[in-house]
Amino acid sequence: MAVVYRCRECSHELYRFEKVGQDFYGVRTPSEISSIYGGKCPKCGRRLGVPGEDEIKVSFKKTKRLIRY
Repeated sequence: MAVVYRCRECSHELYRFEKVGQDFYGVRTPSEISSIYGGKCPKCGRRLGVPGEDEIKVSFKKTKRLIRY
């Protein structure tokens, strides 16, 4: 399952974490992502902040059905 950070305004993808071992640090926090970009979205310039509980979205993609015997 990927962890994706997007800009609230333009939905520009700021960061994507796909799998363990992808980088040395693991999943970055919203504060770390904000500091990487100097606190602003590189596409639209909106100020980046920490998302509230109502702004966090969790979605699952369909996978093949597992057959158990």
